[in-house]
Amino acid sequence: MSKSNTTLNTEDIRFEHEVLEIRLGQLDKHLSLSPEEKYEKQVIKKRKLALKDQLNQNPS
Repeated sequence: MSKSNTTLNTEDIRFEHEVLEIRLGQLDKHLSLSPEEKYEKQVIKKRKLALKDQLNQNPS
């Protein structure tokens, strides 16, 4: 069975999760965030949760 182009493999998911974690760390270093940065932080957290769910469903 072949994977579709929209399905990420475990390595890709972990890489994206790490990239998002780094960006989140950068945002956390700011004393205050602009509205755009606050929104970006929310989006990153939601995406990280979605990626974590994917990893838990397909732990290969």
